[in-house]
Amino acid sequence: MEKMMAKREQDSQSLQGRLEEDDKRIRLLEQQNSQLSGMVAKEEELTTAISQEARTLERKLRDVEGELDSARRKYQREIDEITQESRETEESIRRKYDREIEDLNFKISSLERQKEALEGELKASREEIAGLKSAVSQYTAAQAGLRSELEATQVSLDSSVKSGKLKDEEIYQLKEMVAKQQGKLDEANQRMREHETIRRKLHNSIQELKGNIRVFCRVRPLLNEERLANEGIIQHMSFPDTDGKVLELDKLAETNPNESMAASLRRGTNKYEFSFDRVFQPASSQAMVFEEISQLVQSALDGYNVCIFAYGQTGSGKTYTMEGPNDITEESMGMIPRAVGQIFETARELEEKGWRYEFTASFLEIYNETIRDLLGNGKADVKHEIKMLASGTNDVMVSDLTMVPVKSEEKVHSLLRKASENRAVAETKCNERSSRSHSVFQLKLTGSNQLTGESSQGLLSLVDLAGSERLKESGSEGQRLKEAKCINKSLSNLGNVIMALANKENFVPYRNSKLTYLLQNSLGGNSKTLMFVNVSPKEECFHETLCSLRFATKVNQCNIGTAQKKVKC
Repeated sequence: MEKMMAKREQDSQSLQGRLEEDDKRIRLLEQQNSQLSGMVAKEEELTTAISQEARTLERKLRDVEGELDSARRKYQREIDEITQESRETEESIRRKYDREIEDLNFKISSLERQKEALEGELKASREEIAGLKSAVSQYTAAQAGLRSELEATQVSLDSSVKSGKLKDEEIYQLKEMVAKQQGKLDEANQRMREHETIRRKLHNSIQELKGNIRVFCRVRPLLNEERLANEGIIQHMSFPDTDGKVLELDKLAETNPNESMAASLRRGTNKYEFSFDRVFQPASSQAMVFEEISQLVQSALDGYNVCIFAYGQTGSGKTYTMEGPNDITEESMGMIPRAVGQIFETARELEEKGWRYEFTASFLEIYNETIRDLLGNGKADVKHEIKMLASGTNDVMVSDLTMVPVKSEEKVHSLLRKASENRAVAETKCNERSSRSHSVFQLKLTGSNQLTGESSQGLLSLVDLAGSERLKESGSEGQRLKEAKCINKSLSNLGNVIMALANKENFVPYRNSKLTYLLQNSLGGNSKTLMFVNVSPKEECFHETLCSLRFATKVNQCNIGTAQKKVKC
């Protein structure tokens, strides 16, 4: 910019020089004009020619002055634009460093909290290890006593042949006691090795009892063209822990206009670290993911409200996780068909214990803040509204929604195919088949046991949220732009509800969007809730990935209360 300013100043000086030369020429012409005026009487025959030349020179002078004024205005506008760009660049740099300072402060506070928690865990572990060492010492002393007794018995056996048989039996008994003591020592050592695993399980159980929303993070693999572009390596992501609960992102630097995007993205050296209940690497299969949520799905049969929803930017693999691909196989089957399969299989097993279940399915989407019945007859004039079932509760229902009784997995699969065909999708620059709505599959489970008189009523909600995307990068226009704004607004309202719950505010803005109003019993009520945060491995999506992971961290810290079993009245 300084070079541009210097060049503009040099051009301005050059024009100024030309202006001075024109001024000198004008003065010379005026002098000649006055001389010619004095000679009018003597040279009348030249008057007409000189007058014409003077007028011509005057026109040229006016043209030069006009060009000079135009040049002045042009370069003045360019100087103003350069000054404005300088101010904007300075403001952008200031905002960038302010954001980096906020990120560092957040990371420092997070590390301090982790340090305090680890110190408490270390203290408890040391106390338990001290107790185990004391027990080992006692076992060792007892073993030493038994060995002394065994040696004395052996001496007595050598000196007394007559009591040999009795001593043999006593030695055999003593050897059994030694073996038992050795077994106890081995068991104590095994308990020491298992202590850390048990502590982690207890920690997860405590978090669930506290009512926190559990969060799983899933990183999708690189696709064919992405694998070719990146040599099959995800360079800005790492998974440092063996328990699969931590995801690290390399902090990417600002891009340089003179270098490629890929090169500029790799220049960062700092890291962002995120911890969740589970982090699935790109190689994780659908079966591995479902194994982690299978117990949560089982809770729906036990009479709990269970909600599992997928969140993330467009193209991060949410629909694949929840439903699977179009050409579904046993291996690629998503969470919804797997959950339904487990529920029906378990229900058949429980029939031997007297349980009988009835299942009712519904499938809707929220498109541009309008509810669509994906299992209905397609009538556009039917308006669906969310209503409270009873005062004092968070239970809601949707008016005129199609509720289909189901008795087999195949029936549910056919409903899923029908809903998938009716769901609103469109192509954007971020994803060639982008979901433009929030889809909500719900399965109501009503159970009764004639042998014990027990009954239960559970609700399984599986939600595939619409993909978040930046309007600038998505290239959305017209209807696509309207859809993107509605999606981002509803996801923003979801974040506001999460923050209100985390801050334990008296008022939670559930009704600001149809999505949060419908899910209020899953977010702030009596429910077991799990969120998948799906992220893309592409470096170009780094900023969207960072935003998704930060939002998921806030969700993971949200306390919604302990879930309780619902008994059918």
